[in-house]
Amino acid sequence: MRFNLRRQFFTTIFFALLLPALTASLVLAEEIADAPEYALKAVYLNNFALFTEWPDETNEVLEFCVFGKDPFGRFLENAAQKKIRGKAIHLRRAVQGADLKSCHLLFIPALEKENFSRIAPSISQQAILTVTETAQVGEKYPNVMIVIVQEGSNVMFDVNQSVAKTAGLSFSSKLLRLARNVK
Repeated sequence: MRFNLRRQFFTTIFFALLLPALTASLVLAEEIADAPEYALKAVYLNNFALFTEWPDETNEVLEFCVFGKDPFGRFLENAAQKKIRGKAIHLRRAVQGADLKSCHLLFIPALEKENFSRIAPSISQQAILTVTETAQVGEKYPNVMIVIVQEGSNVMFDVNQSVAKTAGLSFSSKLLRLARNVK
């Protein structure tokens, strides 16, 4: 009987200590399940910046901008806590108009694809790494350099190197080798 009480006591203590951790894990799992796509895309943005060279590398901060509505939430903030080649990342959300010129990387969410034509002339031939997630790139979105594409559970990207060269940006061969398509 004494053994059963001891076992019951330790079992109760074990589950009492484990319950908060399980609850936190379930909450975190729900949050990640809601947006794993954007957690991964935030990491991609960091890697795109890591393997891109801008013509003026003297800045101490890399400006990551999101045009219009931000689909990333905290995922982009988590990715921005890292440094890229010793440079801090500064996030700016809902960037419009003249504010675009100071961006190093500009993400255009699929939700904003209809509004892209409004800003396209202001970023044309600027040293701004333009990234989107809409598959309808080409003549309608001529200034986009990288398109993130999701096929099933796979996330890949296409690179328009000629647009990047026109803007004065160059991509590492490592980035180009990982791309699904390079123009």
